[in-house]
Amino acid sequence: MNRRDFIKLSAVSAGAMAINKAASFNIAEAKAVSKKKDIVDSEVKALVFNVIYKTQILTPPKEGGMVSLWVPLPQTDQEQEITSLSISSPQAFTINEESLYGNKMVYVNSDKLKKEDSISISYKIRRKRTGTITDASEDTKRHLALTEREKWDGKITKFVDDVVGGEKSPLEIGRKIYSALVDYLTYDKLIPGCGQGISTWTFEQRRGRCDDFHALFRTMMIYKGIPVRWEQGIPLPYPSAMSKEGKMEGDCTGAHCWVRFHIGSNQWVPVDVSEANKRRDLREFFFGTLSPNRFKISTGRGIILKPGQAGEPLNSLYFTHGEYNEMPLIYGHHYRNTITYKLVDMEA
Repeated sequence: MNRRDFIKLSAVSAGAMAINKAASFNIAEAKAVSKKKDIVDSEVKALVFNVIYKTQILTPPKEGGMVSLWVPLPQTDQEQEITSLSISSPQAFTINEESLYGNKMVYVNSDKLKKEDSISISYKIRRKRTGTITDASEDTKRHLALTEREKWDGKITKFVDDVVGGEKSPLEIGRKIYSALVDYLTYDKLIPGCGQGISTWTFEQRRGRCDDFHALFRTMMIYKGIPVRWEQGIPLPYPSAMSKEGKMEGDCTGAHCWVRFHIGSNQWVPVDVSEANKRRDLREFFFGTLSPNRFKISTGRGIILKPGQAGEPLNSLYFTHGEYNEMPLIYGHHYRNTITYKLVDMEA
């Protein structure tokens, strides 16, 4: 089996193992909170919560073997504030930053990691409901580059041309494509693999998860010459269903992505096509607005870590990436991630 096939098999296996491992929440408590406060998801201004992100070694690949782990770190930006950061590791670590998007990560490289060793990162987050932002620091050209999986064909370009017509405004082009995809696609979390985001496959199958929705949106927008920024993070329950605390399996099925597109004058408009498809009542809301029940871990696709991983660029960076002897560790066999949160405040 070659390395590419191994990676594909690992991804499919991880997806199959975790497909039913959704977040576990105190539903009774969530209903009580909702009933008491009459929470409207689209009106909550901010959520404040404490997070513990843990990567635990389950089975070291080999006694005394050198294992590399890259654990992503969220950063403060216009939409979220990260404070009280604390890192615990049984072995020495560094905090590194990759060069293309500026994503940060805790890096551990050791031959002494053993079963039940864990790297634990805790922090406090205040995440806001957010809309269009102004960011003069962004290089729009890098968000015009498609990854290997984001390609258009004649069917996709015809679809876009029919939807967009003669429209020239980036904002209105985005609105037309967003609306068309909400109607065209169906959210399907049971598809094999994780985070594939293959545009032509998604268009043909007319279904997928968030990665598939937003890869196709990116492809269509970039075909029209509009930069689109990929953002990857962790979803939490909606405010109306959020308990005081919860625990999630930290694998690819537990991640979430969304995008922002550029309309000129350093302005970036957020959209979440997959959530609009799932929550039809929030269809208009998710064009131009993001709810605060999420936090961003990374930006961009096709990511080369620091130091660089042995394999191909990562499709996206949402959870720990591990390698041994230039081969990826298998999630659920070699290691496992868990995310626990405690709700501190809800600003309505």
